[in-house]
Amino acid sequence: LSSLACRAKCPKKKMHSKFAFLFASWRNPSSQRMTHEVRSMATTLYDAPVSNNGARVRMILYYKDVPTTEVKIESPAKIGGLKSEKYLEEVNPQGKMPALEEEINGQIYSIPESDTIARYLGAKFNARSGPGDFAPRAGTQLAVLADRITRHHDIYLASIQGCLYKATPRLQPFATFGTRADAIDEFQQQLIRLERFIPDDIKQDPYLLGKQPTQADVALFPTLVFAERMLPKFQKTFCLEPKLDSWFKFMTSGKDQVATRIYQEISSGLDAWEANQRWDTILGAGIIDTKPVTIFDKIISGDIPADIVYEDDLCLAFKDINPVAPTHVLLIPKQRSCLTQLRYANDDHIFLLGHLMSKVGHIATDLLGLESYRLVVNDGSGACQTVFHLHIHIIGGRALLWPPG
Repeated sequence: LSSLACRAKCPKKKMHSKFAFLFASWRNPSSQRMTHEVRSMATTLYDAPVSNNGARVRMILYYKDVPTTEVKIESPAKIGGLKSEKYLEEVNPQGKMPALEEEINGQIYSIPESDTIARYLGAKFNARSGPGDFAPRAGTQLAVLADRITRHHDIYLASIQGCLYKATPRLQPFATFGTRADAIDEFQQQLIRLERFIPDDIKQDPYLLGKQPTQADVALFPTLVFAERMLPKFQKTFCLEPKLDSWFKFMTSGKDQVATRIYQEISSGLDAWEANQRWDTILGAGIIDTKPVTIFDKIISGDIPADIVYEDDLCLAFKDINPVAPTHVLLIPKQRSCLTQLRYANDDHIFLLGHLMSKVGHIATDLLGLESYRLVVNDGSGACQTVFHLHIHIIGGRALLWPPG
């Protein structure tokens, strides 16, 4: 905190002006900043219907029947969009939603991140009429059980949910997973693991932790709406364990009006994504490998024998049956993933291609004993590519001339 306060006082260092004020006034209540004029405003939630993280907050507002005169829901587009200077400077410097602007004691506070917003508004409106206990007393059983589910959601599901709908961030994997496919598999595994946190009496009580919705319900439900819609796009089955399945069926049955409203809001947003062809350029959804099986697939499956030199989860190296040098090995990805030719590589393949190249030195030097070698990737029949499954030739054991023929 002290370092942030120093940044707030130092004009040479950039800091969000609103956050700078908060820390400066915390350190020095008599700061002149406290007297600056602040516009009068209602509490504003910047969000969009398609946002599952924002839906978590909206559910609390809907359950507690909070009117828009108290909390106004605005699209970030209202002030220029998530990446606009105004949004970044005044609302959330990360350029993400949801974000809350709240006037407290004459000053405007910016509150980012759905969990923080949900807890803040849950506490603020918990005493209101309407279903839900969104601010149980710390240390109680309900608080612990709700936190256990929300933290599992935030750490293990929300952190990688982008694998279901985002184009791969350049040079950035999905959390710790290098490929979209691995992240999707992990997402499904984490849904399975949630089952252990749901009490066995879920069949008697409609919500995750009893007869009233909690932070656990509002965190998890919108994300499962995403998963139900998106997993099938990647040829994955949306399948829940029994207790979680029972709860989700109740939430989508129409018996909970707030859940129904949220389901419709998110679905309308996803319909717009569909209309804009969001998934058309995403590997595994719009881009699917439909090319014929090759001899390499049969080697990978073990249907055709090969002299294997190296193997791991992602790649396989084996000796070429028609060598052009004393040492001639082919290195291939185990999953072709549309890489019939190198020209079809995109950002989704960055991790896989990097993995292949990172193994070349170990294979050539440590396993094959080569001091010098050449790597060749033929792309297209005119370049003598005969098997349309990306492969790297590792060639050595004799003098190699330049330029190649």
